[in-house]
Amino acid sequence: MTRESPPRPGSVERSYPLDCLSDTHDYHQLLVGLDGRLDVEIEGRGAAVAAGGVCLIPAATTHHYLGLDADNRCRVLDLPAGEGGVDALFARIRFLRLSPEAARRLDDGALLARLGAAPPWNGPRLNMARLTRRVQADPAAPWDMARLAEVSYLSERQLRRSLSALTGQTPWQWLTRQRLARAARLLAEDEASITEIALACGFADGAQFSRHFRRWYGITPSEFRGGRRV
Repeated sequence: MTRESPPRPGSVERSYPLDCLSDTHDYHQLLVGLDGRLDVEIEGRGAAVAAGGVCLIPAATTHHYLGLDADNRCRVLDLPAGEGGVDALFARIRFLRLSPEAARRLDDGALLARLGAAPPWNGPRLNMARLTRRVQADPAAPWDMARLAEVSYLSERQLRRSLSALTGQTPWQWLTRQRLARAARLLAEDEASITEIALACGFADGAQFSRHFRRWYGITPSEFRGGRRV
């Protein structure tokens, strides 16, 4: 998604969807976590924006984000590019942390003034936005544990533990859900057959895909497609 509009005069509160999305804009953007958790990836670097977490997104930089809690809430401030002090700040910093209290009570000017002295924020080692983006870009790839761990920059053991802690799912369950989510989008938007969609999303055949789809969505792929077109 690309959005070009003038920077806002002040910060606003925003929640982010539980889908991995991408954005690029011609102004700098500051995200400050208030509640829940949002994972962001910028230039290959990913971190969590939890309560007190701060993410600085430079202008013209494609970034990827994924809400991990339905009730995630961020403070968002858009700032114009081309101003020396702001450009310098966004050129050298990506992720910081403040106390949740400071994130909520500081006005925009005081918040910006605090950033230079704020400590780095790393968050949990597994960045779900990065992993989700990579899998959804090629769901039919042979995603075994070794490959999932490699793109996560984790060991297989660390990946299992992190996925379980963040999602309550095993790596195989999580992978199946990502493939089903991609398939659901194709069913709604694409004219391909159900078998073609099944193969494109990493399922062995249409029958396997239909079993998993019905178990998760409660209806068959054909029923889902028909309902979306009503």
